[in-house]
Amino acid sequence: MFGSLLILLAMPLLDLSRVRGSAFRPLMKFFFWLLVVDFLILLWCGSQHVEEPFITLGQFATTFYFSWFLIIVPVVSVIENTLIDLATENKS
Repeated sequence: MFGSLLILLAMPLLDLSRVRGSAFRPLMKFFFWLLVVDFLILLWCGSQHVEEPFITLGQFATTFYFSWFLIIVPVVSVIENTLIDLATENKS
């Protein structure tokens, strides 16, 4: 449980995008809303009895939570940086 809070400290190192903020990053906006839904699923699973469908759903939601920080954010940042570079090369 402490790891879910410690992972937030790594965010400045994991976000590789040159654009700070999500206002001009449509792909990151989509994945942010997936994180919000995942957070709500984790809240709901935590309030349920410890039974089989909730255990499995909670494990999948926890895996997505950590993969969002460790995998999705850096990959989306690299993809968006590449798309920005391609867009600016064509205009030159």
